[in-house]
Amino acid sequence: MTPTVVKAADAAQFLSFVPRMLGYHPTQSLVVIPFHGARSLGVMRFDLPGGDHDAVDRIAATVTGMVCRLAEADAVAAIAYTNARFSEDERMPHRDLLAALEGRADACGLRVTDLLCVARDGWGSFLDAECPAAGRPLGDLKWMGSGDIPEPDGDQATGAELPECSVEERERVAKAMIALDTAVAVLCGPTAEGGTAARTARSARTAACDDAVEGSARAAVAVDGGRPLERASDLGPVPAPVSDAVEDEASVTDDEARVDPQALAAVCRFDDLPGFFENALARPRDAADAYDAAALVWCLARPSLRDVALVQWSGNLAEGDEAFDAQLRWESGEEYPAHLAMRMWGEGDRPEVSRLETALELARYSASVAPRDARPGPLAMCAWLSWALGRSTHAAAYADRACEIEPEHGLSQIVLSFVNAGHLPDWAFRRADAR
Repeated sequence: MTPTVVKAADAAQFLSFVPRMLGYHPTQSLVVIPFHGARSLGVMRFDLPGGDHDAVDRIAATVTGMVCRLAEADAVAAIAYTNARFSEDERMPHRDLLAALEGRADACGLRVTDLLCVARDGWGSFLDAECPAAGRPLGDLKWMGSGDIPEPDGDQATGAELPECSVEERERVAKAMIALDTAVAVLCGPTAEGGTAARTARSARTAACDDAVEGSARAAVAVDGGRPLERASDLGPVPAPVSDAVEDEASVTDDEARVDPQALAAVCRFDDLPGFFENALARPRDAADAYDAAALVWCLARPSLRDVALVQWSGNLAEGDEAFDAQLRWESGEEYPAHLAMRMWGEGDRPEVSRLETALELARYSASVAPRDARPGPLAMCAWLSWALGRSTHAAAYADRACEIEPEHGLSQIVLSFVNAGHLPDWAFRRADAR
């Protein structure tokens, strides 16, 4: 991918480009742009702090520390986007924050290229001694560059909404999940849910593969007066034909006593769980049916399986195989490998961005069609993937939604702690070609 090169002649032209660099119009935000020489190294966005001195100093220290983590950074620019006005105090809003950033950057040996403020009624530079007290006109910030760089739509929160789906689609997935639970009980035993999810998935493989004929018979189990019907292989000679009335009376018509064969087929896909996750990632959304969606939601709602997907979708299929085996060994009392665990904390190799993006769209769709009580798992996956992509605002939105349903949801709480602490994945501070 060839980077876009834009040369700004002055501060106004630079400000006109920043929203296009971000892909949205920031609001109530501090935008920080590290530089190596004249080349920008990316962009960071933070919520504006409250007015008290401690909050201002704290964010100035945090921002400067993050810039210093970029090995190539030797300069920095910062912009405060605010709903405040120059006219409120006849001075530039957030001057104290910009001054604190200047002091912190100087102490760390960073050159300050500019410190700017875009308010509701004007804009200006903290470093411009001739900036009017009422600010400069916002009309100066009109984009004059190439039309190849599209005008962004919305602010930093835009795009965190779940995709639209119909009530009928949700109902189909909810019914498929009920059928899936029944199928798990048939293949793995009624106590499967009492064990760990990883072993339940492994049990599905055992049940599906140990004895195919017996498995097919279990799939056709029906109940008549509380007694299981016999397998066909156990029957004696075929009896003489019976009347329609007798046949109807003997037929099983209770839908609740029937195991949905599509649900059974879905459970059998768990015999290769990493393969199931990889196929879900590769499958076009319009090619998935209710059972595909239900099976994925079922897995993402169970931490031991969801964590396999997290490692695999941020890595590759081989790492998914390793993560699944590691989960089973951990459940047997062995140590979980540190190099797999560190992925959740944002350490290790840089994930492939396009793979994370595809996984995020899949998780967003899963959350949109999931029954409410099963939604925290996919939402937490949305939160982690957004965080891994550097979209902490979206990550917090997804995690908050999960906690509204399940207040103590583990992965959602972890992501929120990352966001609240300003913790970003380590790979966010390394170039894509760095090793």
